[in-house]
Amino acid sequence: MSEYHGINIEDIFNSMKDRFRPEGAEGVDNIFGYEIKGEGKWKLTVKDGAMSLEQTDDLSSCDVVMETDGETFVGLNIGKVDGMSALTAGKLKVRGDVNTFGITSKIFQKFVPPGAETEQEQELIALKQTISVNQRFATGPVMGRFLQGLKNKKIFAIKCPSCGRLQSPPREACAICRVRNDEWVEIGPKGEMRMLEYCYYASPDPLTGETRETPYGAIGILLDGCQGEEVFWHLLRPDQLDRVQMGIVMGDRVRHGTRLRPVWAENRTGSVLDIKYFEIDE
Repeated sequence: MSEYHGINIEDIFNSMKDRFRPEGAEGVDNIFGYEIKGEGKWKLTVKDGAMSLEQTDDLSSCDVVMETDGETFVGLNIGKVDGMSALTAGKLKVRGDVNTFGITSKIFQKFVPPGAETEQEQELIALKQTISVNQRFATGPVMGRFLQGLKNKKIFAIKCPSCGRLQSPPREACAICRVRNDEWVEIGPKGEMRMLEYCYYASPDPLTGETRETPYGAIGILLDGCQGEEVFWHLLRPDQLDRVQMGIVMGDRVRHGTRLRPVWAENRTGSVLDIKYFEIDE
């Protein structure tokens, strides 16, 4: 039998009896199959806190079967190969529920190659967790007033006293003239679509790890009262995305300049999500 990483596959299977943890097998009643290409097949039965292992050609009675090559199998057992990476790369296949095979990590202690017992290092334990910090951020007087307006179904912009440019969401200073803005103007709530980004990939939220359903349409809307490039960015109603996209391609009325209206959330809290999305104003 071949060696991989200096380890014989039989050494791994022969050590299973000594590495077995009855306390980890409590409540487990499964038959696991191992099909190592070019090496053989093994059937592991775990039931009533006990185990039995046999080499066989028949794995039909197994609840779940791992199929891989010798190098990957040894790499998994000595910590040189990541299981998820092997699955993604196609080096490891599981017939049945892959989560069932995950049970074996609780049933057996880590494999230590023969002769390496005295050199064994402390096992590194990794905990993958998304950290969420309960904290609050002050919006400030300018953004706070804008968000309060959304809560009351109003969209505000702030006007530059020098160039007259409107900004929404508002900014305390004009980025062009570098002067303080202090004149508030209510705009919209309807407007014309000026830009559409058809998005197939959504970046995950850095705190929750959640991602927006794709594809989605990010749109630039020239709200009533605005002009030029004073667009307001938001989302298009999901079920109208294909209609708008096709309209742009075919050149019909659903195109640049299509009239849109906001759809307000029923429970508004003073957030950009108080507008669920914009939809075609029929």
